[in-house]
Amino acid sequence: MQYRSARQIGQLGLMVILAIWLASCGDGIETVYPAPVLPGGGFVQPPVIPPPQRIFLESGLVKVGIDLNAGGAITYLTDGPKGENMINNFDLGRQLQTALYSGPIPYSQNGKQPVSFWSGLGWNPVQTGDIHNNPSQVVTYRSDSTNRLYVKTAPLIWPLLNEPAECVMEHWLELRGNVIHVRSRSQVARRDTTQYEARTQESPCMYLNGPYYRMVTYSGNQPFTNDALFEVNTAHPIADRYTTENWAAFVNKEGRGVGIYRPNEFRFISGFFGAAGYGGERDDATAYLTAVPFYVMDHNAVFEFEYDLIVGTLEQIRQFAYSQPRPATGPNYRFTNTRQGWHYNNTRDSGLPIRNELSVQWGRTDTTRTSFYIKSPKVFWRAAEVPRLVIEAAFTTTAPTARLNWRKPGDVEFKELTGGVDFPIVGDGQFRTYTVDLSRVPEWQGIITQIQLEATPSTIRASNERTGRIRLRSISR
Repeated sequence: MQYRSARQIGQLGLMVILAIWLASCGDGIETVYPAPVLPGGGFVQPPVIPPPQRIFLESGLVKVGIDLNAGGAITYLTDGPKGENMINNFDLGRQLQTALYSGPIPYSQNGKQPVSFWSGLGWNPVQTGDIHNNPSQVVTYRSDSTNRLYVKTAPLIWPLLNEPAECVMEHWLELRGNVIHVRSRSQVARRDTTQYEARTQESPCMYLNGPYYRMVTYSGNQPFTNDALFEVNTAHPIADRYTTENWAAFVNKEGRGVGIYRPNEFRFISGFFGAAGYGGERDDATAYLTAVPFYVMDHNAVFEFEYDLIVGTLEQIRQFAYSQPRPATGPNYRFTNTRQGWHYNNTRDSGLPIRNELSVQWGRTDTTRTSFYIKSPKVFWRAAEVPRLVIEAAFTTTAPTARLNWRKPGDVEFKELTGGVDFPIVGDGQFRTYTVDLSRVPEWQGIITQIQLEATPSTIRASNERTGRIRLRSISR
């Protein structure tokens, strides 16, 4: 993720902190950096961006527009057909769009070097354009009906000068009353076949104008019960939000605005920069909201996700989330043809396509670091409802045990975990079913936000990490 704005180039301190913080979100280093400070000042003149060429969908409740001069991203959204545009368009780093991330860090292409402030972003295709306000090319678009749009984009690498990324992005929009349903599909085709560590993906990121300064979500332990909401209504730096109802929103002082709902997504990030409560689409003040799952962006990846934009009151936004299917209450991961959101820290798998298993190195790719992890996506499980985990796997290792570990609310994302439960394994490469009994583990209680498989620390240096392997078919309860 990022606070992506050309105007902030002059803010050296902010950019340096951001570059370090962003790099830490994906490089696996077990270090926690401070959140960035608020920017101050800026250029005297705002950046020059291409004039809009918009195509609209409109109902009696919402008007939404994509911009062919901004990669086909959403640049226009109103609460009511004649309301003011809520989307911030200060430069081509804002809007409502998709942005992808992978290695290496820093990333250069065709002899072009990244703008130094953004070198920590690595490979970073952005739907709208680059930091120099060159727009990404719209390859094709069509209006399927009065309530549907399709757009295909060749995105640019954000920190480079007018450099197309080795991928294409497709977006399908459907207007359903006060809701815009969006399906996104990115096809990667990189010449660099290295499998880099998972990075957070802005899927999507949304920038609203200054009047929409109240960030509201639900992050408590009683989701879908109309429990009290969590709100931040002042300018604030980038911060993680654990969204246990799978939505977050920015609204104005009257409580109206835009919410993002992502099915089964619990990790959002928000920030507000500038003067809260003031400004239009060409002003610098902006609210920033993004859903940011970790994802291994292979050289041949197909990254797909869906989300809904709900325009209206907080009650309408929340009730939309309540009308959707509930997220899973326990593990049911079967690795038939996808990773199911699982990702790695200091190890890697055999790449795509996935054929009925994840085949992952059971060892460290960088032996100067202390450990490696095979990690689930963010979840919301009650430990009492998951008294055991059933793991179908084949281990190739001399180690006699493996470790199951987990995170709970408040655990820092990149902090190395202690504890966990060691369970016996057979390292002969044959598939077996391992049942990990958690019912009598005192630490397995309350809310579980993530699980991970790792080596028992005492076995790491005793095993052959280069030939070690786990072939993982499923994890269930």
